[in-house]
Amino acid sequence: MINKLKKIKLALIITIIASTIIPPSTYTYMAIAENVVDTPSSWAKTEIEAAKEIAFVPENILGSYGSNITREEFSELAVQLFETIVGREISVEGESPFIDTQNPNIIKANKLGIVEGKGSGIFAPYENITREEVSLILYRTLQVAKPRYDYTNPNEYIFKDYDEISTWAIEAVSYLYGIEALSGVGDNRFDPKGHTSREEAIVISKRIYDKVKATDRASRSSLAVSRSSIRRLENGSISKLKNLISQELGKPYKYGAAGPNSYDCSGLTFYLFGKLGISIPRTSKTQINAGTYVAKKDLQYGDLVLFARNGKTINHVGIYVGDGKFVHSPQTGDVVKITTLASGYYANSYYTARRVIPQ
Repeated sequence: MINKLKKIKLALIITIIASTIIPPSTYTYMAIAENVVDTPSSWAKTEIEAAKEIAFVPENILGSYGSNITREEFSELAVQLFETIVGREISVEGESPFIDTQNPNIIKANKLGIVEGKGSGIFAPYENITREEVSLILYRTLQVAKPRYDYTNPNEYIFKDYDEISTWAIEAVSYLYGIEALSGVGDNRFDPKGHTSREEAIVISKRIYDKVKATDRASRSSLAVSRSSIRRLENGSISKLKNLISQELGKPYKYGAAGPNSYDCSGLTFYLFGKLGISIPRTSKTQINAGTYVAKKDLQYGDLVLFARNGKTINHVGIYVGDGKFVHSPQTGDVVKITTLASGYYANSYYTARRVIPQ
């Protein structure tokens, strides 16, 4: 009996010592770490593994799958998705337009027209991204990567919390829901201001990639047949643009004017592309979102060229006309004219270019 009591006492002492050395919370933390850090949820596992094989997911978000994804992390994911879809890595010139990040992928995403800041040069890279922001960024990524797709969506879906979706996100949410790239959160709600986990972001991006590949496979034969007619259309647009530009040279600059007798800088580009049947935003700051990004070394006749005096904020725009030159309406007291991109001011303030004539 005494030996039995001694054994029980010894067991209690060992238990007390063990609990002192390794607190119970350690076991809890290890269990959470194993489940959250290393393993995605069962519903997401297959698509995340497929996304890894395609290799468009940044390594820094392959883990902690249940964590909310940040604006910086999602921008990186969007850029890699874009580059995977178009089949090439892109490079950009110029400084960051933001004062709180120098992340090259955020700069790329901004110059592609995929992401915007919060205003006053702020991007807020470490802020958790909302579901409606995710929708808009992925929608823009798709539009920039595949500008020829038909983005009309006649069957707009009405969630129970539809009125809570920001107006700037409605088209994106509706389109991505329509192609089954994303869904609601239950009870017919979208939860636009809610956050998105890393695994959700990866899965939605993977579904968009799958949609692109399926669409391209289905349309490959028809695109091959129509390629010659597309070339004729492009050549016709450029010829018409050349003729239009020749008619506008010498007309005076006037702030806020968009033709036909005078122009400010964005009024000229807005007018000329409108004559081609190509719709672009009205101001230079918003024209950066038109079309698709093009590197300076790849400029072609008809590309928009945009300038930022301070290296961050767009303040001027023109149209590239070949031989290192562009047409524009410069300033009060001046006229529509052709200038070289190599001139001091424009060489120093060149920011980016956008291609709006379909390729």
